[in-house]
Amino acid sequence: MAEALTITLKTLTPLWTGGADGTSDRLHVTGLIGSLRWWYEAIVRGMGGYVCDPTSEDSKSRCEFDTKAYEQAKRDKKSDTEAVREGLKTVCPVCYVFGATGWARLFQLQTIDVPTTPLHFCTTLLMNQGWLKRIFGSTTQVPYGNVRFQFVTRRQDENYAKSQFALILRVAAEYGGIGARLQHGFGQVDPQLPSEMQVSIADGIKQLTAKLQPGELRSSGPRVETPFDFRNFVSLTYTVPDSALRDFVNARFLVGTRPQSASYLPCVFDLRYKSRGKWGMRQWLKQKGWKESAKEDQLSELDLLLGPRSQWGPKGREKKIDEKLRTASRVFFGMPYQLPNGNYHLHVFGFAPPDLQSPDGKSLTPEAMRDLCNEYMRYVFGKVKPQNTIFGKDALNLANGGRE
Repeated sequence: MAEALTITLKTLTPLWTGGADGTSDRLHVTGLIGSLRWWYEAIVRGMGGYVCDPTSEDSKSRCEFDTKAYEQAKRDKKSDTEAVREGLKTVCPVCYVFGATGWARLFQLQTIDVPTTPLHFCTTLLMNQGWLKRIFGSTTQVPYGNVRFQFVTRRQDENYAKSQFALILRVAAEYGGIGARLQHGFGQVDPQLPSEMQVSIADGIKQLTAKLQPGELRSSGPRVETPFDFRNFVSLTYTVPDSALRDFVNARFLVGTRPQSASYLPCVFDLRYKSRGKWGMRQWLKQKGWKESAKEDQLSELDLLLGPRSQWGPKGREKKIDEKLRTASRVFFGMPYQLPNGNYHLHVFGFAPPDLQSPDGKSLTPEAMRDLCNEYMRYVFGKVKPQNTIFGKDALNLANGGRE
């Protein structure tokens, strides 16, 4: 193993990395790695690279190091490097970094220090308390503070492993979030990387581009139908006056215990779903004519954008969405966190479903999603404007001389 490097994540909002039981009282490294893989898959898809489905029951959809090709190369007196290259032709660019059957992940990640804070939410609507308690179960603590990790490469393509980990971490931190339940505002972080991993997004993409050249790694196979492609991505950041969030600073209803040191407002359920008055993107879209399905086996445009309701209807006669149709939201809100001047930073990002049409019949492109988010933000906050807008396709062009 190579020398261990220390990575620190300064959390701006708590992390959620949930274990098998769905709780997040401690940091589950496997959950964090799964989130990083998810971001990397979106980046590779956006660059036109092949991404397998490691969870598929179809062996053709999964990657596996070609042991037979490797052994044949060794019998042909080829070097270890050449033999490994032969075996890797059945491993996609994502599995090359994150591992596949017969091929170990290029790095190890272990926790050193994980401070926690009480899990809590604030809402203006009493009904939301029940939803939040049901969603987050018995979790009482979540990782928050300066979370430290030990990063070690396995001496196979060490510099590439460092560059790609830095690329993924920077993209996730600057444009979105890290961990699970990003749609509820978790995972806003400021990563502190060691000097050996100070790689720009542009340089990381350049190195990935080289790996996508024909003959290097697996480039074909069954494709996964998903909107999580960086060409569909848009990220927006806003500065919101503290007065505009007073409903949540002085929230009437709380779930859990509010820590005195919290500089963030866990109110995303109200911002993204529904609440009193104007709050709630979902109820705002319904007012604009977006439909949500009332059938357990069907999704409408609102479900495809923000995810379907898990259940609805009067008590005792509830309807529940078919498990096969459960899907995550395509729009994510970070929890607003306070800036030194007292105002709040709010991050909104998402992947525009390429086959989704709004009620007016127009395709929901990343540009259209930007406009929709900006319209909603003006509706609830007044004259607020995005401080920064990043399209995934522009980020991918950084390696071609674009600005970072």
